[in-house]
Amino acid sequence: MNSTVGIIVPNKETNDRILRILKDEILKKNLIVSMLTEDDVVLQAKALIKRGASAIIARGGTYLDIMRANLPVPVIELAFLAQDILFSINKANRSGKDIAVVVQERIIFEPEMWKNLFDVDIKVYRYSRIENIDNVLKKLIESNEDRLVIGGALTYSKAVRAGLQSLNIENSDETIIRTYKQAQEILSQIYDNTRHSQMLSTVLNNVNEGILVISNDGTIEHHNNKLMKFFNKIDSSIVNRKLVDVLPVVSSALGDFTKAQTTNKIIKSGKFVLNINTVPIQVGGELLGIVCTIQDLTEIQKLEESLRRKLNPKGLSSKYTFDNIFTKNRKMNDVIESAKKYSKADSTILIYGESGTGKEIFAQSIHSSSERHDAPFVAVNCGALNKNLIESELFGYVEGAFTGAIKGGKQGLFEMAHKGTIFLDEINSLPIEVQSSFLRVIEEKEVMRVGSDYVIPLDVRIIVASNENLIQLVEQGDFRRDLFYRLNVLEIKIPPLRDRRDDIVPLFQIFLKEFGVEQVTIPEELKGRLAGYQWKGNIRELKNVAERYALLGEKMSFEFLDSNQADSMVITDDYKIDLKDLNRKVEELVIESLEAKGLSKNEISGILGISRTALWKKTNAKP
Repeated sequence: MNSTVGIIVPNKETNDRILRILKDEILKKNLIVSMLTEDDVVLQAKALIKRGASAIIARGGTYLDIMRANLPVPVIELAFLAQDILFSINKANRSGKDIAVVVQERIIFEPEMWKNLFDVDIKVYRYSRIENIDNVLKKLIESNEDRLVIGGALTYSKAVRAGLQSLNIENSDETIIRTYKQAQEILSQIYDNTRHSQMLSTVLNNVNEGILVISNDGTIEHHNNKLMKFFNKIDSSIVNRKLVDVLPVVSSALGDFTKAQTTNKIIKSGKFVLNINTVPIQVGGELLGIVCTIQDLTEIQKLEESLRRKLNPKGLSSKYTFDNIFTKNRKMNDVIESAKKYSKADSTILIYGESGTGKEIFAQSIHSSSERHDAPFVAVNCGALNKNLIESELFGYVEGAFTGAIKGGKQGLFEMAHKGTIFLDEINSLPIEVQSSFLRVIEEKEVMRVGSDYVIPLDVRIIVASNENLIQLVEQGDFRRDLFYRLNVLEIKIPPLRDRRDDIVPLFQIFLKEFGVEQVTIPEELKGRLAGYQWKGNIRELKNVAERYALLGEKMSFEFLDSNQADSMVITDDYKIDLKDLNRKVEELVIESLEAKGLSKNEISGILGISRTALWKKTNAKP
């Protein structure tokens, strides 16, 4: 805080007194003293400001002239008090002459109140500006009255030059000290007001909303910088202007704001979609105006997306890119190049591939290479979802939608993928009754939670994968034809590992390194057997074998490579158990038992927790 005060003193006597009574303040550089000159008091005041003065003290006509100059600092009057004038009259009374008190017209002094104290006649002559002092003195001379002139510094010097006997009015020490303290208090108050105003301005200019303060007659009293971003044809000159003239679209939205509060009014301004709310300003029950907040709905959506990511940090991001897909195979490279091109579009992608070929890695790589890479990636295995809960998982639900629904409801997986990508694996397992809801999400780009009656807009890229030919399922009536054509916009077919045999051994070596085997020599005979095996489990099966080899080393038996059924075997040193065959026989016995009880296929699939399609496969796979 700059608390330096400049004071213009009328004469050397006053100057010396100030040096005595305010010595400490001068040493602290809180006070600058300047002797009055008759040239230009305004220039003298400006010189003090250049030297660092934040306030000016002056008296009499000097004070008035500086005040009229409208300088950028407060000007405080070192006033003539009655006691100062009386002290000078008492001193002049010794001359025996009548007295003429020449003072500025603002100074209150009535000689009739004091005439009984003195033996001489006292007259008061007043002037409005310094330039009028000469006229007052001229009138006094023309009156031929022999009076001793009492006045300020300029009056005294002019009277002496005019040949009149004169005496300078001096301020008391108390008056000087009190005026200096008053100047310091004014500076302190200005600082507090400035600090408070700056703090308020900083707050208003750093909120995300545009702010308008409007008086009850529709005049704009204040606004923040954000407002000018929303309405690019306005600037700070809108203050003190009528809202209806400057921002008619806002005025129309508010209507008669003195009668009703505005809540969630939507307007458009250029590229912005804005939401308007108002709060009344009332003092003692009287409406003084309103505070109008204007929000950018696009910005709110971005904050919502950021919040979604922060609330769901796990499982909603892709960790694979195309660099993670190893291949030397020409056909596989062609597939990768197509996928890279597809990533730049926003169309739905259908990925075909056997189990274990890396369909999700492709989906994640497409997401990572797209413009949505910073947004969520949500992977869903449709075959693993409970049939009875699949809609609530995909689309979410509201509180009370069904027994067991959590308080407050729950976001669906589609909502969680907003602005990002959702990957639906094993789309062929999606129940036929859910497929219609899924189709609506694709076509309308909106979702309705279970138990709700309102829709939520979505912006999500959809990638689906299937390990079966969907067109065959369409012909069988297990997959909607219209949904198939909505999904089959861009198609990727990942070749099975047996069709890219040149990748088998290099991939096996890569997996060994992942499991901590840095250096290993694979016999040529084993390489041939690895490359010749059918790998019905594809890369997943190859990785499992590499993990087993990393643990067992040379003790591991590779006899399974001679049988294409080995992926269904538990292999020990002494025996083999065909787990798939065992599980299949158990399933057949359960299904036959349920059918014998007269249950329908829908009821059986519900009890087993599988889709009708999966049940059809199991029953038709029986020999």
